[in-house]
This record gives sequence, C-alpha cells and structure tokens, in this order.
Amino acid sequence: MAVRALGRFVGVGTRGAPPAALSLRRTLGRDWATAWFFLAPCLLVLLGLIAYPFVSAILLSFQAKFVGSPGVWVGFGNYQDLFTGRDLSGQFWQSVRVTVVFTLAADACKFVLGMAMALLLNEHFRGRTALRALFFLPWAVPSLIVGLTWKWMYDGSSVGLLNLILLRLGLTHDLIQWLGNYDLALWAVVLAVVWASTPFWAMMFLAGLQAIPGELYEAAEIDGADMVGRFRHITLPGLANIIVITAMLSTIWTATSINFIYVLTNGGPAGATMTFPMLAYQVGVAGAQRLGMGATISLVFTPFFMVLIYFLTRRLLSSER
Repeated sequence: MAVRALGRFVGVGTRGAPPAALSLRRTLGRDWATAWFFLAPCLLVLLGLIAYPFVSAILLSFQAKFVGSPGVWVGFGNYQDLFTGRDLSGQFWQSVRVTVVFTLAADACKFVLGMAMALLLNEHFRGRTALRALFFLPWAVPSLIVGLTWKWMYDGSSVGLLNLILLRLGLTHDLIQWLGNYDLALWAVVLAVVWASTPFWAMMFLAGLQAIPGELYEAAEIDGADMVGRFRHITLPGLANIIVITAMLSTIWTATSINFIYVLTNGGPAGATMTFPMLAYQVGVAGAQRLGMGATISLVFTPFFMVLIYFLTRRLLSSER
C-alpha cells in the first residue's frame, strides 16, 4: 500500500498518469516506485544530517551571532574582517600556514612510511600475518586513546616516556618540553598523527601491490632491471590511482581533524599548532562563543575541499570502469 501510494505521489505506475510520468517510468524502469520507497529514508538522513546543517552554517556565517543572543545580519562582513586581518589579529592567516605545513608534512611522512610498510608486508616470509596485524593495530585504536598515550609520552616532566629514555641514555640532562616548545610542538603532533594514520596508507598500498601481476616483475628482472628500476617502472605506475585517491582522502581528513591537536596542545603554545578547524572551534565554541565567525572560518576552505572531493569522485568512478 505504501509503495502504491508513493507511486501515485510521483505519478508513476498509475492509470491516467501524465505523459511526463509515463516517460519517467519508461526511462527509470517499472520498479521506480519501489526504488524510491527504499531510497527515501537515505535521502531524508542526508538532508537532515548534511544538507540542513551545511545550509544553516552558511546562513550563520553571514551573521554576527553570539551564543545566547539573536544574530545580526552582516552579509560578507565576517569574511571581510577575516581576510583583511581586522578580526582575530592575524590568527586566521597563521592558522592557514600551520594547517598547510601540518597537512603536507604528515602526508609526506605517511606516504614514505606507508609505502615502505606495504613493500615489506607484500614479501613472503614467516610471521607475515602476525606482522601485518601488528602494523595495522594503530589504525584500530581510537584517536582519543592514541592522543592521551602520546601526551603521556610527551610529558615535560621526568615521568614522560621520551624524557625518561633520553635521561637514562644520557643523551640529555635537561627536560624537553615537547608540547610546550614553540618549535617542537607542531612536529610532535605530526609524529603522533603519522603513527596513527600510516597503517591506512600501508593497507591501501598493499591492496594495490597484490593487484599488480607478478609476471611484470619477472619479465623486468629477466630484462636486467634492478630493484629501483622495478619500483620506478612497475610499482609506482601500478599504484598511481591508489596513491592519488589515498593522498586526497588523507589530505581532507588531516586538514579538517582536530582530535590530536585538541588532546595534545589545544592549539598552543602561542598558536604553534592552531590549525583552522581548531581556530574555528576556539572562536565559535570554546572561547568567545562567536558562532557566526566560527562558521565563517570553517566555511572558508569549503570550495577547496569541494574541488578535491570532485576530483576524488572522478578518479574513483574512472577506476571502476
């Protein structure tokens, strides 16, 4: 009954339906009403959890809105103040620089380590299964647990694991403030992110390596190609699509995530680890509670990520053909 009612609603599968509805039925098939019935809950979830919050954030960015008070429409005033530096005293552009450095450094390390792990785990040796499980374990640990563990390791007192090891080995006589030093804090966070996220890269690369025919390596070896030559002319071209897809996904996840930064440094010291998502959280929720400006900071990079997602989708669809 529900399917029939939905069919009447869209004008498909009923007698006396208009020509447009009949043409739609011929185009989409006779099961269009049933398909629409099962897709409707998914569409409602997408509208409620993605479309509505996104549109609300856009409208909020055009207002001077504080928590607990009505918003005042200012148009592009928030964006103008943000780009000209009249608001936040230049913190926004510093957060942009930190985000770019943080994302590029983390992705570069994850690429190199992930490729090395994949090449190692693709070889045949005793204990390979156990080693794979050990290497992929960090990716299964919740980010909060990982962040708290690294925060204990980075502790600036003598109970911090890194300081304790360096003191016992006699490599230093001073306690190092890993998360309190302006020059070290960002790289300390990068190391934690790389440790937690590299297994994803390794897993993607390993799946791609197993799809490359072994005959190609055998033929190249017969032709006299060394290990570097085989990697350059067979492995890298064979993993090209996977490298692009993984890099795009990792760039989006790394640039927009605040989990590790929030747990380890909360954006400090002196903004050394203040990425733009962390700045949006500080301005919009934790600090001044300026919801309008917080939404503006979050949406500034939306066009960039939309373009990145577009090319990622095109790459995924082209690889399935």
